[in-house]
Amino acid sequence: MGGSIAGPFGAGGGLILGLIFGLTTADSYYAELNAQIQSEQAKDKELEAQIEQEIERQRELEAQLEKVGDLSDQKEGEKLQPVQGAIKETKNETKIDNKKEDLSALASLDKKKISPTPPNSPFKNVKIRDINQDGVPDLWTYYNPRKPGEIIRQEEDTNGDGRVDTWSAFHEGKLVRREVDTQRNGRPDTVYYYEDDKIAREERDENGDGRPSFRAMYQDGRLARVEKDIDRDGKIDLWITYDTNQTEEVITKEERDLNSDGAVDLWSYYESGRLVRRDVSAVGLEHLSEQEEPPEIAPPHDLSPPLPEG
Repeated sequence: MGGSIAGPFGAGGGLILGLIFGLTTADSYYAELNAQIQSEQAKDKELEAQIEQEIERQRELEAQLEKVGDLSDQKEGEKLQPVQGAIKETKNETKIDNKKEDLSALASLDKKKISPTPPNSPFKNVKIRDINQDGVPDLWTYYNPRKPGEIIRQEEDTNGDGRVDTWSAFHEGKLVRREVDTQRNGRPDTVYYYEDDKIAREERDENGDGRPSFRAMYQDGRLARVEKDIDRDGKIDLWITYDTNQTEEVITKEERDLNSDGAVDLWSYYESGRLVRRDVSAVGLEHLSEQEEPPEIAPPHDLSPPLPEG
């Protein structure tokens, strides 16, 4: 519009003003967003520490149960020793004619004194299931030994290859984190975070470098924002904002870093999911002029996080 009214000088001035305004507003926004992400990561670390403590208490309880079983076996052995000694003395003192009768009497006495080994505790904190009914276990559910019925962890083989590919962590019986191995290499590459049984955040390592290259944030279970590393250089260069008031995923704004310098160079605005305006900085304009084709607008991503089990 500046070019049509004031010629090339007007267009250049408009671009410079748009750049200054975009950089000024973007810095404060991203600082707030990074602070929020760091806070969430701190909460995740604290939760993982609590889960590890609960698992350690579980192991200690199992060790105590094993000690109780060993002590019971030792006591049974002490009971058998006097009975066996009595049998030996009786054999030496008994006459040959009455030997069979005395042995049978001692055997009946021995049966009365020896009590059977007490059964183990009926409570088990691990439940194994075969979901697909192929005869091979594929779901392991771990319960809180102090609160029977409260789930603390789950491991699942979802594709039937005999290896666990999904790990779920619970806090007070509610799902808080789920890790998924989508590439079948034995390592989780996608992590879902939940709050009050609703998806809150998702992170994916699509490059296999151990760092998230895709991050999605949710509000009340609805997709609100997506961050993605398009050129796979380890830096986020695409930000997509969604309308959380809609039941479907409707884009409202898209931001691009065209030259990987960490600053937004291209802004695209949408109404009802359709592009209505696009702004570009001077640096972004120079970068676009060097390219033969303009960058494609990233389509909506297929986001289908697993729902918590009921």
